[in-house]
Parts: sequence; structure tokens; C-alpha cells
Amino acid sequence: MNYLAKVRETQPLVVCYTNDVVKNFTANGLLSLGASPAMSEAPEEADDFFKVTSALLINIGTLTVESGEAMLKIAKSANKASVPVVFDPVAVGASQFRKAYCKRFLKEVDVTVIKGNASEILALIDDQATMKGTDSQTNLNVIDIAKKAHELLNTAIVMTGEKDIIAQNGTILELSNGTPLLTKITGAGCLLGAVVASFLLGETDPSIIQLEEAVSFYNIAAEHAELSEGADLPGTFLTHLLDELNQVTAESYQIEIKKREVK
Repeated sequence: MNYLAKVRETQPLVVCYTNDVVKNFTANGLLSLGASPAMSEAPEEADDFFKVTSALLINIGTLTVESGEAMLKIAKSANKASVPVVFDPVAVGASQFRKAYCKRFLKEVDVTVIKGNASEILALIDDQATMKGTDSQTNLNVIDIAKKAHELLNTAIVMTGEKDIIAQNGTILELSNGTPLLTKITGAGCLLGAVVASFLLGETDPSIIQLEEAVSFYNIAAEHAELSEGADLPGTFLTHLLDELNQVTAESYQIEIKKREVK
């Protein structure tokens, strides 16, 4: 199914409670794609928003005690309204504060998709795992981490890295599109979380094809942006990435996707 076309046709509303560093970039990325962002952080208006919302993104990048409580309230409102929740546990392994919060969030909220790098996903399932800021370790067995997280947390896993791993409904895919330039700009992974949310289209049990298309579409847009004049520099690349999110077609996605199913 062409989920990209459906996103652009229906312009799904995605409520984003995301971190302070990436709000503008995330909103512009969703608009470029064809979705409709709402950067709402008030639990008092959540019930009204969720009457017309297709998905909620929760990103803990600039987590505080106060924002954490608000995120929980908003996510519980989404659950009550059967709105899918994408959870991005940014730098969860960097502090006990973040780890404790994520454990509580996953216990109290029904999450549809968890999106994070290998170190972040590992920290959710291994109390001994640590990390430096938002960086991911490079010597991890990503397939095993994704599979174990999918089984233990009973939710879809989108794990980013040199190769992206998706685990959903017992199937594991390895995706190979993308460019190292995505690691040179702030908020690339955070925007991907919002893109994944937009592709859910209201589904609390999305197919692995939906998740595959969201991730691959984003990475193919990044590959196209990298080929633009001057885009070997991060600032120029960022601008062209927004443009390519608007320009990449379903045909490009179908031709250029690099994937394989793994055991």
C-alpha cells in the first residue's frame, strides 16, 4: 500500500510533545512531508485535540519533572482516545532520572512504537546499559537488541543506526538507506519519530510495511538531499532534506528502498 500518498492526501494531524531543541525543525519537516503538526504541551487541551489527531509523538530530549508529568497525562489521554503513541526515549541511558522515567512511562502508557538508537533501546531492557548523551555505541548486536525489546516491551521497535532495524509482529527488517550526514544535524532522529507517527494514520497496531515505508521514505529523502549542490555541508544538507521530504515520490521509494528480512 502507498502510505506516503495517503499521508499527503489526508494530511494527518500529529501532536508532538518534543524537546526544545527540535520543535521548529520537526514542525517544518512534517509540513514538508504533507502532515499537519501540532506542538501541543497542555494536558488540559489533549482530549479536544485527540478527537481529530492521527498520532502522538512523545520525545523526552529535554525532560524535566514538570514536563514528564505533562507527557504522561497527555499520553494517557491518547490511550483513552485510541490514538497511537510513538515514544522516543532520547538519551535514556545517560542518567538514572531518564531511565526511571522511561520505565514508568512504559508501565503506565500503551505505546504503539518505540523509536531510538541501539544504545537507547538497550537501556530500556538492560538496567546496566549506559550511554554518552544521545550517541549510540557501534559495537552492539542490533538485531538481538531489537528482537529482545520487541518481545519484552510488547511493542513495535524502530531502531536507528548505520542500518535501521524494525521489529513488529514477530518480523524483523533491516533497512540500509540513509546518509552519515543525518548524524551531523541536530534533530534528524527526532524528526524521524514524527515522520513515523504521521505514517501510523490512526493505527494502534501498524503493519511492519507502514513502519518500513516511513523509515525508508525519510532516509531516501536524505540520500536525495545529499546529492544536491553544496549539501556535503550540514547546513545546506538540512535545507535540502526539508525540500526532499516534499519532493520524494512513492515511485522513488519503491525503486530505491534497500531492505532485507532477518531472523
